[in-house]
Amino acid sequence: MNTYEAWSTGRPIYSRLPDSYKENNVADHITSFWDQLLVDYKAKVDDLPRQLDPTNCDASWLDFLAPLCGFYGEYWDTNWPEDSKRLLLANSYTLIWKDKGSREALSFILSALHIDHKIWEGNGFILGTSQLGIDTLGTAAWQYKILLPKKYKPNSYEFQLANKINRLHGPLWCESEVIYEHLIL
Repeated sequence: MNTYEAWSTGRPIYSRLPDSYKENNVADHITSFWDQLLVDYKAKVDDLPRQLDPTNCDASWLDFLAPLCGFYGEYWDTNWPEDSKRLLLANSYTLIWKDKGSREALSFILSALHIDHKIWEGNGFILGTSQLGIDTLGTAAWQYKILLPKKYKPNSYEFQLANKINRLHGPLWCESEVIYEHLIL
């Protein structure tokens, strides 16, 4: 019997024994434990590609995948909601780390963590956005503010998390702060 046929029977060891051994009940008894063990481990190995995909893996694998996707230490919290973890891990290399420090990546992370926000950009010359001859060059450093709605209380979890995400994923070399939306308008 070939290997594929042996595995498809669910008895990979017993089914490859010579016929004279298959007639012996002791051989069946001895190999049944090992056959089941091998079948169980093969199922786990065959399931590994699914477990390494953050969109389809079991929830228990998300915290294992986090360091593999660049999230470790302060960058990851095991208490985040499962849907947030899946979204962050699935977009880690295509958006978050590729565009780290950009407005888009910062806003994506805050949205993934279910934090309602707006990003207000102050005055100043922004490379790739401002136009030479129209916008002033060299007057003030670029600044932005993450505006949160009043529903988040001062020093609430969401307010502190927005500050942390801003510190870890926000653009460098500029002024920024997390404030309430009604204070800027």
